[in-house]
Amino acid sequence: MDYTHIENFLDKFKKLLLQGEASHEVIALTIAKHTQVEITTSMVKTKGSVIHIQGSPMLRNEVLMHTQAILADLALSVPQRHFTQIR
Repeated sequence: MDYTHIENFLDKFKKLLLQGEASHEVIALTIAKHTQVEITTSMVKTKGSVIHIQGSPMLRNEVLMHTQAILADLALSVPQRHFTQIR
């Protein structure tokens, strides 16, 4: 029995999942560059064009103070995703 058609179908989802992980890593590195605070990719969630940061209120306030610079840098780093807000 030939299962290549199922493999091809599942490869589409694998690529989508890897793109999400890669963009979370780029977001975490960009935030660390602008705020000098190390965050992990598990602290970053994206939904549509909004980035959600999970962490202490101090961390979120630091990120929100640098929102414009982070979003501008992300627009250059991840052009296929257009992020508009950080929460």
